[in-house]
Amino acid sequence: MYKVLILLLSFSIIICSCQKKEIISIERGVVDYRFVGSWQLINGNEKYTFFNNNKIEYTSSNGQEKKIYTYEWKKEGDNYYYRLWNNELDSWSDFPIKYINTNTIKIYSDFFKKSYI
Repeated sequence: MYKVLILLLSFSIIICSCQKKEIISIERGVVDYRFVGSWQLINGNEKYTFFNNNKIEYTSSNGQEKKIYTYEWKKEGDNYYYRLWNNELDSWSDFPIKYINTNTIKIYSDFFKKSYI
């Protein structure tokens, strides 16, 4: 009987480890669909891409080097927060983002235009 239990336990561990895990925080807040899509910095080489699964991809390029950072974002009430994607050790920080209209958002003090490409 003991061997059967060990065998079942081993089998269940193997099965569970083979399942694809979804990389979305269980803490995530509400998605603000107004931001979903790509936004290009006006007169600049920065771009934010907001996904509907609370993921942000930030891209910055200076012509020689391209940097890409991935963040998680959420909305709680009227406030927005972000932290590093899939990093439970990172703490949530204020994300000063403002929706201006369907073609413009403001992040920190910079204005971004909707990119339809």
